[in-house]
Amino acid sequence: MIRSLPFASIALGSALLALTFAPRRAAAQASPQSEGLAIGGFTFRPSVELRLRGELRRYPVDTGGDVYSSNAVLAEGFGGALPPLSDTGNVVETQWFFAQRARLGLTVERGPVTGVVTLQDARLWGNDDAIFVGPGEPALPETAPYEAYIDLRTRSGRRAFIRLGRQRIAWGDGRLVGADDETLTGRSLDAVRAGLQLGNVDLEAMAVLLAAPGGAPPEVAGTRKPIAAGTGSQLYGLNAIWRLAPLLHLEATALARITREPRPTWLTPGDTVVLDARISGDRRGFRYAIEGAYELGRVATFAADRALGAFAAAARAELETALPAHLTFSARGAYATGDDGALAVGETQRRFDPILPDAQNNHGPMGLYAWSNVIEGGGSVRASPFDPLTVSAGYTFVGLASPTGRWVTARLLPVGAASDNESRTLGHEIDVSLALQPWEPLRLALGYGLFLFGDGAQAIFTKANRAHDDGRPADLQQWAFLQATLTAP
Repeated sequence: MIRSLPFASIALGSALLALTFAPRRAAAQASPQSEGLAIGGFTFRPSVELRLRGELRRYPVDTGGDVYSSNAVLAEGFGGALPPLSDTGNVVETQWFFAQRARLGLTVERGPVTGVVTLQDARLWGNDDAIFVGPGEPALPETAPYEAYIDLRTRSGRRAFIRLGRQRIAWGDGRLVGADDETLTGRSLDAVRAGLQLGNVDLEAMAVLLAAPGGAPPEVAGTRKPIAAGTGSQLYGLNAIWRLAPLLHLEATALARITREPRPTWLTPGDTVVLDARISGDRRGFRYAIEGAYELGRVATFAADRALGAFAAAARAELETALPAHLTFSARGAYATGDDGALAVGETQRRFDPILPDAQNNHGPMGLYAWSNVIEGGGSVRASPFDPLTVSAGYTFVGLASPTGRWVTARLLPVGAASDNESRTLGHEIDVSLALQPWEPLRLALGYGLFLFGDGAQAIFTKANRAHDDGRPADLQQWAFLQATLTAP
């Protein structure tokens, strides 16, 4: 089993925290700035956001049937690609909910020091026991600070900052670390970040506390005896962007996740290191990004530590034309290795773990798959007939890199796996959406999605006890949402 490495963790954390940085991207992550109220030497900027959302899912892929004991991407039972089975429930044909999210924030500035506190209340209407959240997100209902940090930065010359507290973090396209704001709660992390701009190079580092060191009593651990004290779980990261030209930005990212007891349920004990490279650009309506990541380290299993070696790649391109209605075309593709869970001596774990990704921004609005054991290819078209209105439509093919490996959703929840599955095809996603902003503070959005299940998906449903009364799994899933968001300023 994985043993504690406190000295390595402390050394790595100390090295990251010793840096001082501040990329241009930090400004894009900040909350919108209001006019502010000046009192003495202080400036106060309030902010408010209220979002109401309803969703309907017909034949959901991750509800009912077999229920697994963990949603950790790298967790698996003996000799299989899935976590141990904890229960088997009834098949669910229709699932719907209404959710609300309210944020009330205040930014206080004085010279180079900024303090931000944003209180968030997120809950489902009706049964509070229902949970629709993923890794790194709080359980519902939840009323707690979404942001609470102090930021110290330079005001002139070379831009630099250091930020301490609970904060949003998004690097690149958010495939590895994202704010996940489209979900019910969004994601914020307890972290120290620092940054520095050196000419046209932006540097940034972070150290995130995922679970504090110590132990846990039986009533918290859910065991007969307390969990032994450990160094906890942390995520460290380094990021650098070299802006050579508008169409040529070179980005390199290194992440190290050290997981020991106590740990969140969505993590498996081990050491995970991700090395990522990204090329992107944006000029005159053309935007693109190409990204590749390699994952290495070790993960704990029943018998012995298992080496980790996984790969993922993704690309996207978008062109906004001079045609009427700002007609915009886009295409995207992605690949990530999977693993069948076999425990041959010395075999490497190949299932890619996307760490803390955005749930929907990169892999389709229905949220049915993640950057893990996936083959993806698709495109979309978007138009704005007039400024307040945007309509879009898209198509995506989704497959499994390893047919016998695990299928996980965008929230990193296991759908299932079938050891006898011979088909890579999960299915075909078709989606349409409409966004209307009749008044600057108010944004309305609605959408519909259709996922036609392939042979691979139906084999997994049958194995996961999600077949219906006629003994056959569903042929498709339908999904619809309606959302209203009011913000000020």
